[in-house]
Amino acid sequence: MFKYLAVLASVLLLAALLAACASPQSPPEYGTAWGGGAFQSNGERIYFTATSERGGSITYTGGPDMGGMMMSGRLTCASCHGPTAQGGEHMMHMEVMDAPDIRGSALAGEEHEEGGEHAGEYDLATFRLAVVEGQHPDGESLESDMPRWRMSDEDLSDLFDYLMSLP
Repeated sequence: MFKYLAVLASVLLLAALLAACASPQSPPEYGTAWGGGAFQSNGERIYFTATSERGGSITYTGGPDMGGMMMSGRLTCASCHGPTAQGGEHMMHMEVMDAPDIRGSALAGEEHEEGGEHAGEYDLATFRLAVVEGQHPDGESLESDMPRWRMSDEDLSDLFDYLMSLP
């Protein structure tokens, strides 16, 4: 009897979790279980989920080797730059990475950690070069760990606006 009740409780818990993920607040085409109202802007949504409120996943090429089996997954900006966009050194799939600070003050050139020949102010055009083309403002290539994202101009602008709003 106890075994039957434990199985029933597990099934009910699983059903509740699936129902929560499929609620009208998080349409399946977004590819995320975040609920409606979880983000204050489309740019914030893109940063944390690599999905757009305009519909669907934002894809990429390149980036860190995600490996196979249990190490497969999907990258987001937050995967490397962290929840506050401050970047820093971290371990991802047995590889040490050093992601730059991409908050507004850093992108504006006030605190850019990379310094030297690649430091500079980012505007929407140079931000596009970095995110889509994988290039610094001076045209030199970013590290190969930086994915090359495929997104609309509107989504790119939303992401840039979100990052510029971060202190």
